Amino acid sequence: MKLHRRTFAQMIAALGLSGRAALAEPRTVEVTMKQAPRSRFVPDMVNISVGDTVNWTNPAFVTHTVSFDPALAATASNVALPAGVAPFGSGDIEEDQVYSHTFAVKGTYKYVCKYHEAMGMVGTVIVA
Repeated sequence: MKLHRRTFAQMIAALGLSGRAALAEPRTVEVTMKQAPRSRFVPDMVNISVGDTVNWTNPAFVTHTVSFDPALAATASNVALPAGVAPFGSGDIEEDQVYSHTFAVKGTYKYVCKYHEAMGMVGTVIVA
């Protein structure tokens, strides 16, 4: 049986696949912790895919955290996780340190720096 390229492409499309999506490799997204004029994550929102990694880098002398744990937040609603995902976080991130996390579950993740949440240091990771 001979399968023509057009027929094969139609079959793949019907299955919801594409060559690009099937071959997509995980990527790493960078978030920086800024101090001035106020403490914040830059960017404060990232959109990634399942399997992608986010690196949070602290370039300054002020200690920060990346906390996906509502129990550690001053305002619990500033932290949110998809159903079934356990709380997690970085612990203290000192100057020039990096915290990395690879996301395995789709959904919206809201997080805070537990030391600077009141200053507005909150962020969101959307995993599609």
